[in-house]
Amino acid sequence: MFGEIAASFQRGNIYLTTMLVLGFIAFTIVFERFIMLQFVYHMDFGKFLLNLKNLLTAEDTTRALSYCKSFSNTSLAGIARKALEAAESDPTTIRGAIEEETIYFLPRIESRISGLMAISTLILLTGVLGAIDSLWNTFHAISVLDSVQKQASLGEDIARALNPAAFGILLSMFILVGYYIVRGAAVSLTEKMHYGVTVLHNLLVPPEVASFMPVSMPAAPISEMNIAPQTQMSYEAQPVPQGAPDVHVADNSVEDIRDEEEII
Repeated sequence: MFGEIAASFQRGNIYLTTMLVLGFIAFTIVFERFIMLQFVYHMDFGKFLLNLKNLLTAEDTTRALSYCKSFSNTSLAGIARKALEAAESDPTTIRGAIEEETIYFLPRIESRISGLMAISTLILLTGVLGAIDSLWNTFHAISVLDSVQKQASLGEDIARALNPAAFGILLSMFILVGYYIVRGAAVSLTEKMHYGVTVLHNLLVPPEVASFMPVSMPAAPISEMNIAPQTQMSYEAQPVPQGAPDVHVADNSVEDIRDEEEII
């Protein structure tokens, strides 16, 4: 199989060349993401948080800020540095600074990783398309050959037609392995970042700011409002003008009118 694939490369198969270019892009992304996640964004989160907590407990904000600056400008150290700078200027803005830096940094962890799945699928489909195209040309060529030549060339042409599909499947497998490696590293780093941000929030945000949550009071439903007694009181409080007919009819007079109607 590998000899046939190498021979197809020598013949200049356009499908194999396209898949090779896409595979090079995918492996470049895998290598770049692995370097960034393991050597640039990654750090000893436990040790960093412990040292930062000791410095803040001793109220040595200057040394804590210098300690954060000694690390990379990204990851948890960068978020802590922004939070400490906000604490020096206005303590009420610490929470906002932590949230802003976290929202800005976390998408950088997942950057370009999802593109590996798209490239892997594209390589696989390109290999299938190349196999279909080669089989199509093979069957068209067989129709114009003699029977002896058909038997001799049929097996060779069909085997050669499967080279793009085999190369696409093989390359997609390696890309998927690289995808799951960097994906696992990204998930692990994201979980550690969430833990570190929570610790920073508890260390730096003042309790009165952290517990403050403006809540809008809902309006009382109409059914619970005591409208009937108020209406009755306002109605009885209105003076009756002189000469106006009395709209209040006694219950006894109503019963007398009913009795007279029954007699008639």
